[in-house]
Amino acid sequence: VDTASALRCSAPKPISRTACHDTAMAQPPPCAIHQWSGPRSMSTATMYAWHSRGDTTCVDEPLYAHHLRESPDVFRPYRAELLAAHPSEGAAVVRHVLLREYPTSLVFFKHITKQVVNLDMQWVAAPGLRHVLLVRHPLRMLVSFGSSVPWLPPEKATLDELSLPQLAAMHAKLTELCAHPPVVVDADDLASNPEGTLRALCAELGVEFSPKMLAWPAGPKPCDGLWAKEWYASVHKSSGWNSEKTSRAYRALPKESFPVLRAALPFYEYLRAFAIKPHAAEVPKAERTIVDHGIVRTLAPEARNLDLLVWVGPPGKGQLLPRELARVSVFDSAVQGGDAVWEGIRVYRGKVFKLERHLRRLRDSAKMMAFSNVHSSAEIREAVFQTLAANGMRDGAHIRLTLSRGEKTTSSMNPIFNVHGCTLIVLAEWKPVVSAATYDNAAGISLITAANRRNPPACVDSKIHHNNLINNILPKIQANHAGAADAILLDLEGFVAETNACNLFLVKQGHLLTPHADHCLPGITRETVMKLAECLGIAVVERRISLAEFYAADEVFTTGTMGELSPVINIDGRSIGEGVPGLLTRQLQLEFAKLPDEEDEDHAVLPTFE
Repeated sequence: VDTASALRCSAPKPISRTACHDTAMAQPPPCAIHQWSGPRSMSTATMYAWHSRGDTTCVDEPLYAHHLRESPDVFRPYRAELLAAHPSEGAAVVRHVLLREYPTSLVFFKHITKQVVNLDMQWVAAPGLRHVLLVRHPLRMLVSFGSSVPWLPPEKATLDELSLPQLAAMHAKLTELCAHPPVVVDADDLASNPEGTLRALCAELGVEFSPKMLAWPAGPKPCDGLWAKEWYASVHKSSGWNSEKTSRAYRALPKESFPVLRAALPFYEYLRAFAIKPHAAEVPKAERTIVDHGIVRTLAPEARNLDLLVWVGPPGKGQLLPRELARVSVFDSAVQGGDAVWEGIRVYRGKVFKLERHLRRLRDSAKMMAFSNVHSSAEIREAVFQTLAANGMRDGAHIRLTLSRGEKTTSSMNPIFNVHGCTLIVLAEWKPVVSAATYDNAAGISLITAANRRNPPACVDSKIHHNNLINNILPKIQANHAGAADAILLDLEGFVAETNACNLFLVKQGHLLTPHADHCLPGITRETVMKLAECLGIAVVERRISLAEFYAADEVFTTGTMGELSPVINIDGRSIGEGVPGLLTRQLQLEFAKLPDEEDEDHAVLPTFE
């Protein structure tokens, strides 16, 4: 429908929900769908998809003339023609075009978001209206400029032209005013999975999907605006969604466009977080759950961990970022070569358990790796406190503290290219000990023996708590396939070292035995349990221990920050002791649980959160 023709129609009838003919849907379907986007975002292809249904009137950019009238400095070669042919008074367009009644059951309005300049937007909350935001990665938008509009090459495309800031503001406005929040669609999803994305969109809008939306005849359409000859050359050649052609664009980005790209990306990332997921075939139930640490658990993150703030940054420049925006550079040493060290830390009842001990080991690992420009202990401690406070975590949380060698100036394993200082990541999650994310400390766990061996200090010293975990991941894969919690790693001479994730203890005739820390990480939980046992009058022996001795043990348990003390009731299919958690293991579990409440110079008491 031509905007000028719509304005010349007889007296308008405001849209109302009662005008919607289909009452069979779970919710009243909309009578009008308003799509908001920037240019070069597949907005015209989306309009053609709705036009192809046969039950939808499509109106192409009805506020374009209003935009040009309000923006006299904007160049368009068809400016005079458009202003002469179309109504340019925004309020009149709203009354006589956007809120009038149409002969079809649905009306689709395609808008470029920046065109609402100086327009009162209260009308968007009128009954029967639903709103869609179509967003696209700014890089794809920028390189597409000039492909069909030579008078607007990529280097002249501004942040305002992309309309992403306006889209972010529109999202906030629509969320505030409308009964239904706007539906966000990513154009890349439309390109790669048009049917799944359109099905998801229709479901969100309460409109029945039509397969006709997937194809249309090539050439101009009756709903095209008069500017089509300048902008629609490529879409006029199409006869439907061509995901391969649409997603493959081999074009260089001019250097002049990099500042615009950098400025636009945060707005895109913000909007992308709200994008609907394309419909897909049902995932088999077996693929939605896994057996981890002996517990069947879902692959989806814990609900409370969907909205997290994560600390990331070099010394003096760290910041808290939402989970989906927390990331390191592709030039970071952790990415380039697993060149990082880390700690796992627990939070109990207002205290960070053994924080000072963990910080000493972290800095020792960094020193062994010859890191330079490392965060101070005070700076790391403050980052931990800030992260826990921002997430409201005082109990039942686990912190993954990572320190990489930092960002490099070029892709390389060579530390000489690390000139920016180390990168600190403080990732705190809701992860109680008694949860699906840890070991089954009540019933006990099963272990297998790994095929590969623990690396000796002559190769990679396990006393460096480093991120290069290949020697741990491979046995974990074996344990996963065997349905076991973890895998036992032997040293090169066949003696037990540790599991892929924890230290090991066995109980024999009332004595506690654990392997020397020659081929394993001397764990802080291991260290704590040894001191605890001595306080309880239990003899502790460190020596070489064979696998056969573990088979014949009265009790076996593992120790680690994540699971604390986990009873082992089976190794390689053999029952340990009576096949149930042993009495000494239970005693140590109970005594360990008291430690967070005791005075300890290594504990860090959390400040009051305001």
